Amino acid sequence: MPSLRQFLSHRLIWLAFLVSLGIGGLFAQSIWTIRNDQWNYATLTNVNLAQTLEQGLRWALDSYDKSLEGVARDVGDPNVWDLPPALRDRVVFDNSLRARGVGDVFVLDAEGNVVLDSRSVVPSKGNLADRDYFVAFKSLGHEGLFVGKPTISRVTGNSILPLSRVYRHADGSFAGVVVGAIKLSYLNDLFRSVNLGENSGANLFRSDGVIISRFPYGDKDVGKSIAGTPNYLHFQAQPSGSFVGRASLDGTQRFYTFRQVNGYPLFISVAQSTDTILSKWYRSAWGLGVFALLLMLACVGLALLFVRELLLRQKVAAQLVAAEHDVRTILDN
Repeated sequence: MPSLRQFLSHRLIWLAFLVSLGIGGLFAQSIWTIRNDQWNYATLTNVNLAQTLEQGLRWALDSYDKSLEGVARDVGDPNVWDLPPALRDRVVFDNSLRARGVGDVFVLDAEGNVVLDSRSVVPSKGNLADRDYFVAFKSLGHEGLFVGKPTISRVTGNSILPLSRVYRHADGSFAGVVVGAIKLSYLNDLFRSVNLGENSGANLFRSDGVIISRFPYGDKDVGKSIAGTPNYLHFQAQPSGSFVGRASLDGTQRFYTFRQVNGYPLFISVAQSTDTILSKWYRSAWGLGVFALLLMLACVGLALLFVRELLLRQKVAAQLVAAEHDVRTILDN
């Protein structure tokens, strides 16, 4: 009989332990589901945000590129150069070149000298033959729009992203370069709408890994290259996507959602710190975890108290049976 009672008490303890494990499993599943929901929401939000930023930047670039293309076409016409300077400038430089966020437009001759200036009938004096965009057209034979490295304008002193196109003589020979620019301050204003929490922001870089804008971290990283880093290999692998990576510049782990700016050698990425994404989940997980642990301990504790009371009752019952046996023996004698 005692062995049976001991077996039942042990079985009750194991049953309580299994019930507590079930409670813990249910809470763990709930916590993991909340984490997945939080992560999926961040993914959807960042994908939409990256797409919106890419479309806005692409529309601005398309509009500005068409204007540069028009300037290159006009200055490639010999008749334009025969016009009076004031009329020539009105013909060459239309109003779209004076939109918000864009810099001045310069027409360079075959030697890199500034011969036309969108700001003034009298062009600024300067030579830009050493710039990467001029070398790309004159020496490397680049065709189409060229996106240069971010730099500081020698004429205006502004931080700019140069955009340029070639123009040619009637015989197809190199005549010069039309170069305009988008102010980096305009890109920062565009990315200012991105508010993803601490250690998070938006990045714009060329397809070769050169950083153009990194908001809100300032301009100290502009012009640096991330080529060869693990994150850059993700960007190279496909035109759009998402991944978790650690930034080579500051070591912060972030969730990156990126897109190539359609038709341009540019990538835009939204980078949100993983700690920021999961901050609310961490608090929920701690709260639910502590509550689940208390329930599990309570379940096991109640089972132990019940077994203890059961054993005490069994012990008292055994003592009463022994006492009754002794009394009967005495009475019988």
